Amino acid sequence: MARTLFFCVKAAILVGIAVWLAGWPSEVSFLLAPYRVDLFFVTFDWPGYRIDTNIGVLIFAAAIAAILVALLYRFWRSLYRAPGDVGRAVQSGRRRRGYKALTQGMVAVAAGEPDEASRWAKRADTLLDEPPLTMLLSAQAAQLTGDEAAAKRYFTAMLDSDETRFLGLRGLLTQAMRDGDTQAALDYVRQAHALRPRTPWVLTSLFDLSQRCGDLTTAERALKDAARAKALPAAEATRKRAVLLLERAQAAQRGGDTTAAQGLVREAHKLAPDLTPASILLGELLVATGHLRRAEKVLEKAWAAAPHPDLARVYLAARPSGDGIERLKRLGKLTAARSDHPESHLALARAALEAKLWGEARRHLSVAAGPDGLDGTPSESVCRLMAELVESEDGDADTARAWLTRAADAPPDPAWVCGSCGAVAPAWSARCGACEAFDGLAWQQPPRVAPKVLDGPAEVLAGEQAAALPVVGAGEASAPVPAEKA
Repeated sequence: MARTLFFCVKAAILVGIAVWLAGWPSEVSFLLAPYRVDLFFVTFDWPGYRIDTNIGVLIFAAAIAAILVALLYRFWRSLYRAPGDVGRAVQSGRRRRGYKALTQGMVAVAAGEPDEASRWAKRADTLLDEPPLTMLLSAQAAQLTGDEAAAKRYFTAMLDSDETRFLGLRGLLTQAMRDGDTQAALDYVRQAHALRPRTPWVLTSLFDLSQRCGDLTTAERALKDAARAKALPAAEATRKRAVLLLERAQAAQRGGDTTAAQGLVREAHKLAPDLTPASILLGELLVATGHLRRAEKVLEKAWAAAPHPDLARVYLAARPSGDGIERLKRLGKLTAARSDHPESHLALARAALEAKLWGEARRHLSVAAGPDGLDGTPSESVCRLMAELVESEDGDADTARAWLTRAADAPPDPAWVCGSCGAVAPAWSARCGACEAFDGLAWQQPPRVAPKVLDGPAEVLAGEQAAALPVVGAGEASAPVPAEKA
């Protein structure tokens, strides 16, 4: 419309100029040398015809002719383009309905409605001649209906298009993880990493799957890339790298390469000084290579951060002695920074038992038992050490058996507990043996629950719910003790 109006304005201007020129005199002459030149007068001669007019009328006629030609051209062009315009209008409506079906299908997928999702996916596939757009919806609809084979076919077909290859790889990766095929999942995430090396979920998945498959070098490289891309917080990335280095150090130690193991665990200990298993392994390697004083410093700092019985074991192994009093003195130096910790009293009680210092052992066990002492609810270790004490001191087998009976029902000792699935591991490892969570094991007391009554008065139910809380410490305390992360 605007273009037509602009054309009419231009035509009006030309007509006005022509009319203005037509009003000029028909002859205007001036003398140039011997010739007479007539301006604004035009003569046309054809066989048998002569037309005399002025230039204004000629310009007006030319303008009218140009306008007529332009109008005829526009009319012809509109007739020529009419079939294409009609086809484009039909295609535009079809595309609009297709995109609406695609949107409704995505909404159905998000709502978890498999039948609706399948119906809209078929409609979108019919209306839209763009398979890359509809294959993803069809694959997700197939997943909702439980047709994993069809979903895999759709995701695999998406690999043939540059536009959808990345989405297809992510879908296949998800299916491989769901099927427990870790190696296939690693292959898919490597291809995704080649396409988009800085995508956060690609980097974190590459790290997780690489370390699960034992490719620790690739896992460490992926972890560094994830930290640079800020896919992980800096503190979390540093912690995970320390755990990964510790895992590599353990593998090197098992392979007999103590030099490489010591270098790796030293770097892990530097990155995460509170990583107790790294301190233990570093202490063992330093003791094995004769660096006793350095080993003692490492173990003392580790005990100050998080007391652990293996730290005391390695500390005593650094300077072995058959003298029980000397061993007790050495443990006193180790535990000085955390002398009030239950683990410190347990370590000293064991050393006092070996030195046959019955009173000293009883004193430490009484403190380790908690606020109520030995009359409260001492832990399993306290009960077992008390059984050993009464049998060694008095030869009282009956009392010793009573303490062992109490140990069976006592709160469990701290252990390596997975924070993801709650499984208890006999020793620390980088991955949980049950759920394969990375860095999920923490040194803490395993939770205990009491049987829950499902029917009865409200007061009874409330009491049973309170009793079902984890037993986390000595006495009647019911609040959980914070876990000491490995």
